[in-house]
Amino acid sequence: MTATTTSEIMWPRPAVTGCVFCTIVRDTRGAALDQTQRFNFFPASPVCCVTWLFAGDCHLIDQPEQMEHPWTGARLPDLAFFGPQLGPLVSWNPGETYAMSIAFYPDAFSAMTGLDLSPFAGRMVPAEEVLPQSILQPCRNFFDTIRREGLETGFSVLEDQIEIIWAGTRPAGTRPMKWIKDWSRSLVLRAALTDLGRSTRQIARRVKSWTGVSQRDLQGLGHTEQLYAKLHEAIQKGDVDWAGLAAASGFADQAHMIRQMRRHTGFTPEQLRKSAGNHEAFWGYRLLGQYFTEPKGH
Repeated sequence: MTATTTSEIMWPRPAVTGCVFCTIVRDTRGAALDQTQRFNFFPASPVCCVTWLFAGDCHLIDQPEQMEHPWTGARLPDLAFFGPQLGPLVSWNPGETYAMSIAFYPDAFSAMTGLDLSPFAGRMVPAEEVLPQSILQPCRNFFDTIRREGLETGFSVLEDQIEIIWAGTRPAGTRPMKWIKDWSRSLVLRAALTDLGRSTRQIARRVKSWTGVSQRDLQGLGHTEQLYAKLHEAIQKGDVDWAGLAAASGFADQAHMIRQMRRHTGFTPEQLRKSAGNHEAFWGYRLLGQYFTEPKGH
C-alpha cells in the first residue's frame, strides 16, 4: 500500500502567539508522486519564515521556463530564511521530502533579531548568513534534537527557546490578530505612537522596516486574504458568486479581484478553486481551510 503525504499546521503555544503565526510540516516520505505532484504552490504572504529540510531536496522556481525543468531552480539550503513574499512562491522536490517551516509575524521577528526586513522582501537566503546567533543556534540545534528525540519533543525545546527570546524583546502592545487587515492597522498605530518621529513618511518607513513591505501592499494582501476566507465559505455552501465575493472582499470590481488574485497566486480565482480542491501540488492552499476554521482561542 502506497503511503500518503502529510501536510499539517501546528498552532503556537499561548506564550508565543504574538510572535509565531503558525508552523507547517510537510512529509512525502514513502509517497509515490509524479513530477507535477512534487511542485509546491504558495500564495503571497506578509509573514517571514525559517525553514528546515530534514530529508530530501527542494528547488525554488523563479522563472517560467523552470516549470518544465524544475531541477534547474536554485536548491534550498537545509536551513533557510524567507522574507515576506509579495508574489506567489513555487518550489519543487525531486524526491521524498521532510520539512518544517515556522512562520513569524514579521514585526515580531524584526524585534527578536534586530533585522530590517525591507531588503529581504521576496527573497530566500541561507539562515546562516543573516540570523543573529541568539536565534541561529537554537535553529541549528533543532536538527540534532529531532534526530535524537523526534519532532514533537524537538519542537517543544525549540519553542521554549523562542519563548525566552520573545519575552525579552516583545514590543509593548503586541498581540496576536487573526486577520492581516487588523494586524496591519495595529502596526500603523504602534508606529505612530513611537518617539522616533510621527510624520506619515516616518510611519511608513517604520512599517516597511518592521515588515519588509509597504502599507499599500499590506492592504492588498488583506483584501486577498478576505477573498480566500469568503471563497472557502462559499465553496462549503456550494454557492460561488464571483462578483459578490469581489465586492464583499473590498475589491473595486470583479476584474480588480482577478488581477489581484493573479498577482498574489499566479492563478485566476476559478483556476485556483479547481486546482486547490484536490491537486497534490496545492496542498498549501488546502491548509488555508484549517486556518479559517482553526480552533477557538488561537
